[in-house]
Amino acid sequence: QLDAYDPTSGRQLWHLPNLVGGRTVTGPTVEGDLVYTTIGMRGPLLAVRLGGSGELNYRDVEWKYRTGTPDSVSPVVWGDLLFTVTDNGIVRCFDARKGHLKWKQRLPGDYKATPLVSEGRLFFLNTEGLCTVVSASPRFDKLTENKLDDQTIASPVASGGRIFIRGKKTLYCVGR
Repeated sequence: QLDAYDPTSGRQLWHLPNLVGGRTVTGPTVEGDLVYTTIGMRGPLLAVRLGGSGELNYRDVEWKYRTGTPDSVSPVVWGDLLFTVTDNGIVRCFDARKGHLKWKQRLPGDYKATPLVSEGRLFFLNTEGLCTVVSASPRFDKLTENKLDDQTIASPVASGGRIFIRGKKTLYCVGR
């Protein structure tokens, strides 16, 4: 079930029932009037229209993508593009409004961290500390790779012009 709550009162605004899947590890991603979510255990990726009330039904699902969805990693949005990466490194770029697949590319390694998107770049950090940076564009464009000597599972975070990465051994701060 996907639920929406009023942040002030805690009252449930709406819910979309009958989303059946295994565990759900990913978090929903909201951009504009859509929320993007996966059902987990390779269940579908959904784009659900915001603004409803009470019990929603499948007419409120704007689009659905069933193949190769993430189990651990949350989707991210940049402009009119939505990006996902599966646990085994398959990155997909979608038209965020229509759900059309723009490109698909395999990156090295396994992934648990949600990518960081900033200044038109996506930072995909695999579990062995390899960060692959690609352009947040409708065509695949790998910009660079950087490697930490550490294992990484947590999602990187940007703050104050720096990127913070929690490794198994060390907390890293990367800046200009």
